[in-house]
Amino acid sequence: MAEFNRFCIEFDSGSDEVLNFDVVIIGTGVAGLYTAVNLDKKLKVALVTKETMQVSNTNLAQGGIAAPLSHDDSPDIHYMDTIRAGSGLCDSHMVRILVDEAIENINILLKMNIPFDLDDEGEIVLGQEGAHSRRRIIHASGDATGRIVSEHLGLVVKSYENVTIFENAFLVDILTDEQNTAIGVLIRIKNRNVVIFAKNIVLASGGYGYLYKYTTNPEVTTGDGCAAAVRCGAKVVDMELVQFHPTVLYHEKNKSFLISEAVRGEGGLLFNSFGERFMVRYHPLAELAPRDIVSRSIYFELQRTGSENVFLDITHLDANFIRKRFPNIYQKCLELGIDITKQRIPVAPAQHYSMGGVLSDEFGRTTVENLFVCGEAAGTRVHGANRLASNSLLEGLVFGRRIAQYINSRSQKNVKHIAICHRSLSKKEFDLNVATEIEGLRSKMSEYAGIVRTKEGLEKLIDYIVSRLEILNTMRLSTQKEIEYYNMLMIGYILANAALMRKESRGSHYRKDFPYQDDVNWKKHLVYSNIYGWEEIF
Repeated sequence: MAEFNRFCIEFDSGSDEVLNFDVVIIGTGVAGLYTAVNLDKKLKVALVTKETMQVSNTNLAQGGIAAPLSHDDSPDIHYMDTIRAGSGLCDSHMVRILVDEAIENINILLKMNIPFDLDDEGEIVLGQEGAHSRRRIIHASGDATGRIVSEHLGLVVKSYENVTIFENAFLVDILTDEQNTAIGVLIRIKNRNVVIFAKNIVLASGGYGYLYKYTTNPEVTTGDGCAAAVRCGAKVVDMELVQFHPTVLYHEKNKSFLISEAVRGEGGLLFNSFGERFMVRYHPLAELAPRDIVSRSIYFELQRTGSENVFLDITHLDANFIRKRFPNIYQKCLELGIDITKQRIPVAPAQHYSMGGVLSDEFGRTTVENLFVCGEAAGTRVHGANRLASNSLLEGLVFGRRIAQYINSRSQKNVKHIAICHRSLSKKEFDLNVATEIEGLRSKMSEYAGIVRTKEGLEKLIDYIVSRLEILNTMRLSTQKEIEYYNMLMIGYILANAALMRKESRGSHYRKDFPYQDDVNWKKHLVYSNIYGWEEIF
């Protein structure tokens, strides 16, 4: 088992800053912002974000928010769609909460005047996406839902006098006392260390998509929250379950721009380099099959044809409809010389979402007292082995609000401050090219822990990561990039080991050497902690 070192000793108690809050929230995507919005205004809240409030996966979410609003839909139907997409690994209790509280949270957003797209009669326009049996995707500005929602929530939060926002602030570690209760965080702002003591710590820090060479995720998604949680003793779950979006723009100038699933939901068709429509050979739902199936189908089609990309075609749709429904996608492609009303879009799969995260319950509580988690950083098990499209923003809303309500009901006693050691001088200075190291890891993650995995590849990946961790454990890590690299190695190690242990193919996890789903032996979750090692839960 690899050894993971904490960075709390990097704090210098003689010269660095100490602050006190009731709640500290790490992350300003929809989960973090919505948690802050729902907290009691009497609570003193610190909102910490790695870059600016606008940089998160939420801001890039094009599809929308799933909610059973139509006359022919219901929470029960939404529940069954979610369960089916999750390939047997969804937690039924958590999914029930998700779908039952969806409409309530959408109504809260409507009361906040968030401008969702409406039809001529003033009713919410509902889109269709893969594996949904009903039109239930609420969107804003066509394909800019995440940005619109996060911008409006951000404006609301900025108006609150009880909230202090720390931008360009990097989470280094979570502080715990002798009972291993979370009591604060160590963050770094412009090379200055700051300790924030708080009774409630909420991780809304996003996923770990930047571990992969090809990803729709921004550079900030290096798994910092999950890694810090592991170091302080929290359990993580389902870390091997990584979703690859099937249709990401494949252009020499951009290989990370997402072409929303809603494009296929509105009638987009996939063609290979020979001009053949191929999804009908792989699944009865063709282009509307679950994401894992479409991604794998494209992967196999690329192998069969020797091509680097396939093509997504919506030229048969009305041009005005395309420009109105997908203004962001239309404009971005046009800038690259592709008129999607007249030309097919070159696409290929890329990493998109992390189903795994810090193990949490229905109130966002982790296995460490006073530590909560929501959004993509959370292991709620609602997505099972394959997230149903547009359930991610909904998850951030539902469980972010639940965390806020739980914190509001707690007694808010001050936490005890602990003595923090001075910087350790026993380690040597970091002497690697961190940018080169990070790119090396990302390439190997994509090669060995991507859409198709094997025992041999995963073992090579684990050996590589262990060798790098052994070197880093002898060094003093001082910069944000150095600690990000360490976090990426930690998450990569846990992910690769879980993928090696799961000897089956299920949802987003595909083992070429175990190509079938095995409910007898593997209809269960893999849990890891720095204290107890690996566990299996049903």
